[in-house]
This record gives sequence, structure tokens and C-alpha cells, in this order.
Amino acid sequence: MQFDLYCLRWGRPTGGGIVVSTIIRFQYIATTNHGGLDESDSTMIYQKPNPRNRQKRRQDKKSKSIKRPKKIICPIFIVGAPRSGTNIFYRRLARHPDLAWISNITKKFPSSLWLTRIVMLFRDDHRPTEANNVWQKFTGNDHESLGRDDVTAAADKYLHTVVQNNLRIFNKPRFVNKCPGNSVRIEFLKEIFPDAIFIHIIRDGRAVGYSIIRSRLEHSGAYWSVKPPGWRDLLKLPLVDACALQWKMTVKAILQSAKKLPPEQYLAIKYEDLVARPVELFKQVAEKCDLIWQEDMLQTITTGMDNRNFKWQTEMQDADKNRLNLLLCDFLKQLGYEV
Repeated sequence: MQFDLYCLRWGRPTGGGIVVSTIIRFQYIATTNHGGLDESDSTMIYQKPNPRNRQKRRQDKKSKSIKRPKKIICPIFIVGAPRSGTNIFYRRLARHPDLAWISNITKKFPSSLWLTRIVMLFRDDHRPTEANNVWQKFTGNDHESLGRDDVTAAADKYLHTVVQNNLRIFNKPRFVNKCPGNSVRIEFLKEIFPDAIFIHIIRDGRAVGYSIIRSRLEHSGAYWSVKPPGWRDLLKLPLVDACALQWKMTVKAILQSAKKLPPEQYLAIKYEDLVARPVELFKQVAEKCDLIWQEDMLQTITTGMDNRNFKWQTEMQDADKNRLNLLLCDFLKQLGYEV
């Protein structure tokens, strides 16, 4: 007669449940003399697990369960001064069937795939977000700018993990994100993602300045959005001056970084052209990013794009409009705007 002694233990969190292990096998030989255990004929056999077999089983299980990270191919970063039309462009481009993006759900635990999966058991209302918590993780308190020299092994690993997680979650081959703060982090991102493509949305600085003014007033007048180098000097200026120069400093920072990019990795689009000829511009973006639009989808995403530049002219006081023209005149002309 023989019996096995089993031990119950909890499995690892990834596996869950209870694991049953055989520890010792006893073998009893009953005899007519004793009617029980005969010490001379009984044996106790200890079966010690073979470490090599256990290791092999673990490796086999691991190789089956782990999915290799998705390769990151030419991630797309939309940059531009705040209130330049980057958001309307981002939300439409994000509808391309080949593109993944950081959503309002996946940004909660951006570097943890399994925690994100748990959250997704209860929520599936994904929508594209800027995910400032991701891109600002390695910035300082003084400003948001980062360059090539600011890249660390930790930053490289973290951002690659975040992008790969979203590629896997949405099962897409390409990635896109829009975050105005990345306008002053182009060289940093280029170092981490060498084949990244940057789409720069440029809008009339007077319209942007007025829109930033309105946003600041909604936040009790506090400084708002992108913090380019020297942004603290703007805190000393009147509201109209500060908002106008915030646009100018941000656009200048982008153009300066763009000079260091290969032509195939940078595309500047004017907001005014985008809303006037959206189909043409989205096709131009698709060609730059090696994407293909289905005609019906392209028609859908390009409807309802209205030019809202008139607001600064109709809603601002003359003195403020004149101030905007004075502050931005030369730079606007450089960008091809009429003043």
C-alpha cells in the first residue's frame, strides 16, 4: 500500500490559484505477522525534484506566456504652441486604423501593462489624450525643455515601454501623440526615437495669443501650458504681452529644433491651410508618415473644420489688437502672415 503526501501552496500572482506539489511518497508493505507496518520490509522514498526539470518547465511556461514587445516604427509626434489647432488635428489623425495612442485610460498606469489591463476590465471609453504625466516625467521644475543631453537609460526605457504598451493594447503597428509640451522636447524625443516624425501645426500668433488669454482667464489668470526656456520672464509682463510672447517663444523653439531634423522627419502645416483644404493636408501628412487613408474615412474626419481666427479681430479691444500686431509683426511676416 502506498500514499502520497501533498502540499498546497499559493501560486504566483500572474498565475493565481493553488498549486499542488508532491513532497514525499510513502510505501507501506503490510504483513500477516504485524497486521500493520513491518519495519524490516517498509520503505520511505523521498522524491527530490530535479532542479533542471523544474527550470525547464518554468522556461517553457514563460516562453508561452510572454509576448515580445512591439517594435516601435516611426512614432508620430504632433507639436505646436498651445491653442494652435493641434488638438483638432490630433483627434482626427488618431482615427487612422493603423495608429495607437495614449488614452485617458492607458495613461493612468502608463508603464504597467497588467495594471492597465485590469483597469480596462471596468472601462473601455478610450479617447486620445496628451498624457502630460508621461512626457513631463523627466522634466525639472523650472521649465519643461529637454534636449539630447537629458536622455538617460531610465527615460529611454520608460518611454519605450509606454509606447510599446499602447501598441500592444490597441494592437496597432504605429503610434501617434500630441502634447504641446513636447514642442520644447523635440531633440530629447529624437534621441530616444531616432526615426520619429514631427508634425508642426502653426497658427497666426494673434489668434493663438487671444485664445491663450481666454484660457488663462479661465484658470484665474495663472500661467498656462507650455513652459519654454525663459518662461518665468513672462510672469512679469501684462497678460496680452505674456500670451503673445509665449506663442512666439514656443514656435521659435520648434523651428530651432527642426533645423537639426532630416527633412523626411519634419513637416510644418499651417492651421489656416488645414481648415481650408483638410483633405489635401491629411493626404500630405499620410504621405510623410507612410500611412494610407481609405477615402470614406478621409471624408469623415475632414468635415466640420472651421477657421476660428476671426475671434481675435472681433472680440478684442483695439488697443489689445494693436499691441499684438506690434509685438508679433516681424515674426508673423517671417512665417508668411499678413500684418
